[in-house]
This record gives sequence, structure tokens and C-alpha cells, in this order.
Amino acid sequence: MGVERVLRMQLTRFSDISLRLLLYLASRRDSSSPAVTARQVAEIFQVPYTHLVKVVHLLGQHGLIHTARGKHGGLRLAADPASTRIGAVLRLTEPGGTVIDCYTQPCPLRHDCRLKHALDQAYGAFFEAMDRYTLAELATMPALRTLVTLTA
Repeated sequence: MGVERVLRMQLTRFSDISLRLLLYLASRRDSSSPAVTARQVAEIFQVPYTHLVKVVHLLGQHGLIHTARGKHGGLRLAADPASTRIGAVLRLTEPGGTVIDCYTQPCPLRHDCRLKHALDQAYGAFFEAMDRYTLAELATMPALRTLVTLTA
């Protein structure tokens, strides 16, 4: 009897925090509450503030969120959640490249490898599947609305 291994896909922590932040901001969009600070979001989701700052920087650079300093500053959603595709966000936040690296540790099959091709196709299909979902659709979760109400 051998050990059974399960292949599982897992997003990076960076992508996880990015999606949580965007969902939270999208669910606050209709709210009249003031902008939320990065420190508040870090506390709400119990993530390191330093990680959240890196996420905020990237999402701000790509026009997904507005950031403002000062007394009335904070984070706000910049892009329309109905046109923000989850796949597009993940393409920004997930490391680029392929599923397996055939060059760092050379493989004698790399010039005609069907496995690499199949894995690359599956990876692409994941992003295509995530493109079917918008931020607006996912931000309607009842638990998220409750969280926004509790933290407003």
C-alpha cells in the first residue's frame, strides 16, 4: 500500500488577501460609511499589516482601488465591481509562468513533453473559469454583508 497523494491547487497568500480586500471594498460601495484604512482591514481579516500594504500598493497601481492619506483618507474601490473579473485580479496577483519548471532542473523530456502542455492548459483553464465571475457577483455573500455591517 502506497501513500496516497492529493494534488491540490492553492492560491498565494497575496492573492487571498487581494481578493478579500476587493470583496470587502465592493460590499462597502453602497455604504455611506467613510473610507476604510489599511490597518482596519488588516485587523478585520487578521492579516499582517505589512502584507496588506503590499497588496494595497499593487491594486492601487493597477487602478483597482483608490488610496488617500490624511484625515479623510483610506481605501476605496476604484474599478466598477461589475466589470472586474476575478480571473484578471488573479493574473495580477499570482506568480506568472508555468505550473512546472522544466529548466531549473533539466528534464530529458522537456523538448517534447505532453505533461507540461497538459498542466499549462489546465492552469490557463483555471483563469478562464475565474473570468466567469465578477467582483460584484461574489461581493453579495450574506456573511460579507454581515461583516461590513459589524465593522462599519
